[in-house]
Amino acid sequence: MKNTNKVVLLSIMGILLFGSYMTLATAQEPPVETPVNTNQYQGSIAGNETNQFTFRHRFQFQLRTNATVELDMDVEVDQVGDREFQLEVNTQEHAELTIRINGSDESMGLEEGNQLQARNQNRYRYQEQFRLNISCDQPVEAKLSINTTDSGAKWAYYDEDKEDWVTVESSYQDGVLTAETNHFSVWTVLTLDESSIPAYTLIGFVTIGSIMGLLIITKKKK
Repeated sequence: MKNTNKVVLLSIMGILLFGSYMTLATAQEPPVETPVNTNQYQGSIAGNETNQFTFRHRFQFQLRTNATVELDMDVEVDQVGDREFQLEVNTQEHAELTIRINGSDESMGLEEGNQLQARNQNRYRYQEQFRLNISCDQPVEAKLSINTTDSGAKWAYYDEDKEDWVTVESSYQDGVLTAETNHFSVWTVLTLDESSIPAYTLIGFVTIGSIMGLLIITKKKK
């Protein structure tokens, strides 16, 4: 009986160790490298593997999906330049993914150095030269990441109904700016304009100043 228990225990330990090894091996599996000599790529991408595309030896795009994806991608490499962009997409089933990346869009105010006011009333500058138009025919959960030296930058999407930009919670670590989303549209990266003071902050300063002034006048009268 004791020998049987030992065999069962060793078998369980072996299965656990093998599972851990396979998980580690999968996590460390290098991406599938795909050089693209033009601005365009079309093809089928297998699920549960990481693909690394390099457009014209400059723009690098890394894609990981949980399901097979038909990818249609166009990158204006001369506008975007030497950038690194990563996208993780989870869909319920086989999906069609369309991506368009360029550096400017005058109709949306996305020209280098332009000032934009987001829905939160903060003012931002368009400095990253990165505009992402992405669509998918399936519901998604996604993560957007881009390399940048600006730790104060924010990912933002364009609300077509209200015609304004909406910044989203973004994290910055080791030179990479990341945001999560459950919808695709036009996305970009905005930098907070430190030279401007948001309207609500200015109102707060005025209010505090008024209260301080009243207190001083009251004390003098006493």
